Amino acid sequence: MTPRLPLWRLIAAILVLAGMAGVLLALAPVYIEDLKLRQYIRSLARDPNAATTPEEELRSAVLSRARQLDLPIQSGDIQISHPEGKLQLQMKYAVQMDFPFYQVDLHFHPSATSP
Repeated sequence: MTPRLPLWRLIAAILVLAGMAGVLLALAPVYIEDLKLRQYIRSLARDPNAATTPEEELRSAVLSRARQLDLPIQSGDIQISHPEGKLQLQMKYAVQMDFPFYQVDLHFHPSATSP
C-alpha cells in the first residue's frame, strides 16, 4: 500500500508550479521581442546594399525597430563594423523585469553578419 500524499504538500507543489508558469509567461514576451529583433538585424545584414549603407542609417533603422518592439536599446548599444568588407551588427542590452519580490535583468547579445 502506498502512503497518501498530504494535502498541504499537494497544494504547495501546485503553488510552486503555478508560480513558475507565471514567471515564464511574464518573461516570454521579452524573449519573443528579442527574437523578432534578431530576425530583423539578420535581414538587414543580408541586404546586398547594407555594406554600403551609412552606419547612422543602419543604427537608426535598428533603433526604430527596437522602439516598435518596446526594447530599451540606446544608440551606444549598437556596434557596426565592416571586417573584410562584410557588415557586422552587434548589440548588447538588458531588459529589467520587476516581480513582486524579485528584480531580474535579462541580458541579450544579438548579432548578424552579412554573407
